[in-house]
Amino acid sequence: MKAKIRIAELARQHNFKNAYALQNALKCSPTMASRLWSGEFKQIGIETMEKLCDLFKCSYNDLFGYDVVPVAPVADKPKQKSKPFVHPGFTEALAEENSGKGFNHSILELSKSSSDNDNETLLSTEMVAERLGLKLSSIREHYNSGKLPFVKVGKKNKVRESDFIAFRDSRNLKKK
Repeated sequence: MKAKIRIAELARQHNFKNAYALQNALKCSPTMASRLWSGEFKQIGIETMEKLCDLFKCSYNDLFGYDVVPVAPVADKPKQKSKPFVHPGFTEALAEENSGKGFNHSILELSKSSSDNDNETLLSTEMVAERLGLKLSSIREHYNSGKLPFVKVGKKNKVRESDFIAFRDSRNLKKK
């Protein structure tokens, strides 16, 4: 269904020939009358709707209608495991071009990963900081330097548990 504005249609039924006639009847600005007539407005105030309903002797619902557009049935597709989205323009060349600039190579790695890693636990930045006993800002520095790989999930950075363990173990080896 597609919504449509019926104001011009109702106005013509009540012998209003154009937007100017509607403007005079509603006592509104020329711009408002033109937008109402053409149906090209983003919002309409309650007072304006009340004036229109009084003028056309109708209800709010009569101001708007729906065009019913037939929709072809969609064939059922077998469900597939979802894979992480990787932009089609993303290439290894882009990764190389941005290396050393805090570029996140883990998205490329994640897109190449096997289905074994599909169910791997992802840790939030807060969880990583808590487990390592570090501040959030320190964890973000490790992200930016590329020492701790992460994956973007929406707007959040997540660390695969295997990457966390490898990072933690590498830190422990350096301390000894």
